[in-house]
Amino acid sequence: MKKLLMAAIGLMMAVCANAQYLNSPEKVFYQGKVMIGASASGFDLSYHKGSEWNMNLDVKAGYLLVDDWMITGKLGYNNGTYGHSAFSLGAGLRYYIEQNGIYVGVGGKYAHTSGFDDFLPEANVGYAFFLSRHITIEPEVYYELSTKCSDYSGLGLKLGFALYF
Repeated sequence: MKKLLMAAIGLMMAVCANAQYLNSPEKVFYQGKVMIGASASGFDLSYHKGSEWNMNLDVKAGYLLVDDWMITGKLGYNNGTYGHSAFSLGAGLRYYIEQNGIYVGVGGKYAHTSGFDDFLPEANVGYAFFLSRHITIEPEVYYELSTKCSDYSGLGLKLGFALYF
């Protein structure tokens, strides 16, 4: 839990940093923009009551339906939380705060492993830190709630990257 707290403090420090791209006068998160990315979580930076260690890898894509509102889809692999490898498929909605790159999101995913299926609603807060005009690093704090067993609900930190076109 101490590592999770330190990671959250690191995320807050990153939010305070200035990205030159976000300070430009033009809109950054505008209608029609596409995002493709990947993220990783676990690695002892998350907490699930049912497991001591887990690793989660996600591939995601998104489309800005209107300015600042993105619909997302993701495909994931989880090793550890369910005791076996699990695959997941999910969708969500993000809202970007244009002035600073912070986003808030909600979504859900369906996780499947041998003999066990689960639906996990999720809430997250993240930061799109632009390294260049199209490339971002996206740290994100999330909470997912298992509808099957509270041991599989969890809080954690994801670190991802994305390409915006």
